[in-house]
Amino acid sequence: MSYFTNFPFVNYVFGNQPGPTVFQNMGVYVDLLDIAKDDAAFYTYYDIQNGDRPDQVSQKLYGRSDLHWTFAIMNDDIKIQGWPLSYNDLLQKAKDDYPNVTITTRTDVTSKFKVGSILTGSTGQSKGKIIRKRLDLGQIIVERVSDDYQITQTTDVKGYIKLELPSVYYRFTELADWIITKDGVAITAPTIKSGGANHTFIEYDFGKTNANTEYVFNTKILNYAVTPSFLSGEQITTTEEGVLQSAIVDSSSLEYLATHHYEDANEKYVDINPNAPFVQRISVELELDGATDANVNNAVVKSISASTTLDYATNITLTDIQRNIDQGFYTITGSILKATVDAYNDVINIDITKTLDGLTGIGGATDNDFDNNFPSGTSLTELNSELRTELKAAVGVADTNSNSKYTVTVHMFFLIDNQLNIVLAQENAFGTVYEYKVGGVDTFKVTYTENEVTTVSSPAPTTQAEAWTDAATQLESYIQQNLSTFNPALLNQVTYFDRYERSNNALKSIRVLKPSIADELVKAFNDILVESQDFGDQVEQNTTVQGGSGISAVTASSQPVTTLAGQTVTSSSAAAVSSATSGSSSSSGGGYY
Repeated sequence: MSYFTNFPFVNYVFGNQPGPTVFQNMGVYVDLLDIAKDDAAFYTYYDIQNGDRPDQVSQKLYGRSDLHWTFAIMNDDIKIQGWPLSYNDLLQKAKDDYPNVTITTRTDVTSKFKVGSILTGSTGQSKGKIIRKRLDLGQIIVERVSDDYQITQTTDVKGYIKLELPSVYYRFTELADWIITKDGVAITAPTIKSGGANHTFIEYDFGKTNANTEYVFNTKILNYAVTPSFLSGEQITTTEEGVLQSAIVDSSSLEYLATHHYEDANEKYVDINPNAPFVQRISVELELDGATDANVNNAVVKSISASTTLDYATNITLTDIQRNIDQGFYTITGSILKATVDAYNDVINIDITKTLDGLTGIGGATDNDFDNNFPSGTSLTELNSELRTELKAAVGVADTNSNSKYTVTVHMFFLIDNQLNIVLAQENAFGTVYEYKVGGVDTFKVTYTENEVTTVSSPAPTTQAEAWTDAATQLESYIQQNLSTFNPALLNQVTYFDRYERSNNALKSIRVLKPSIADELVKAFNDILVESQDFGDQVEQNTTVQGGSGISAVTASSQPVTTLAGQTVTSSSAAAVSSATSGSSSSSGGGYY
């Protein structure tokens, strides 16, 4: 390599050899280019193109291919990380580094689907061995599961056997689990001569005493021609400690194309809720005077509750949350919880009469809990239209209470995204359950609205649990059909390959010596080395450098002056190079080279 051509020679002792060898001292360092790289008079920028090699860029810039070494000195990132890869090489590196399959699920797998378990897809019957989980993203990463493969073969006259797989896509694996038999009796595996795990072949030496002997090999192989594939919506199962565990697949992808993290517009990492999108419920008990528009607008909110984020059938304990908020122990997050807590505080305040208009803005109130806490872009038009129609219908058939008024409980089911924001725009998908008494019997009506079209479930459920399941199931079906559209608003998905591309692209804009002064500066660089060698020739011939003495430190005892492109450059390197030549290094190790 031309970079080392003029490096000085020293008497160097390698290891425990008895005498020294004359060898170039790779530990010296000339700082001339380090000075130039920080002076705009000496450098310009070059954007590395896909597939550019260092020698090609050197030829392109300087008309000679041997100045490629200057790129590493001029660019610390290149020095540390190396030359950027071509797109194809980068893609292959990502595939090699992340060769597995990533399953994404909204099912809570915190305490199940443990590392080492084998899971199976119920539809495609694909199998995978769990190697890790990323609970923050709801990911299960699985590798291929090995297959049993039996080979019967006879040793040659030397006692050798070479087992070869029938396809380049097959690889031997898990050698410790192989069973090798001779005459039906298991034996200890002999010495491996070549090949082995992750190879398409393996060669054994059984010894000459076992020449022309038949052996049966019960092996394990991996088939790289087939990648485990898990289908969206299918159930995956595994048995752990005798218990069948299950989860629903939202998506699966090759690991290098799976989500590594989410970012905001400023490229800052953002946490998400891995169980989203999910269904969350708000239940409101209303008391109405009648079936007019004014009656609906002024319907009194007697109580309000909301479900947890993990289970639409389980209520949040609002009294505990409010107590923790008051003590500064809790910060409210999520559209549903914020709106519910605000409304709850009004409901329990004896000086306030909380109305449906104050909750949803159904009567035109601009200061309402839903608008105040739901994200920008939320549309309540369809929800309020649905509430008005169905509440009037309910009052028309419902029993009156002891106050000669009508009690109707509305259970509203909403879609929630990864940032815990309600999704109620464009598609306007939501479900509602109306609960009231008719002739003393609990009555339930389930409606589902999507794209401004409302349907009524038939036959009507007879229990609250059935009604809630009906509404939630319809929304869950919507989620499965539209899962790809539920990426968090204003967040960017970053895959493992995306990260590789970013890192690689960051290396592509490099500082290079201006072509007009490159030859002159490189000549000055080499002159310093040559001058130091001349000095070194005058030192005592028996001076030696012991292996491992390290990099020679740059000293200030001699500062040669070089004029380049009309500018004076002072280098502090020559004295250190000379010191290195004489074997009197003042460094204890370290440095760039």
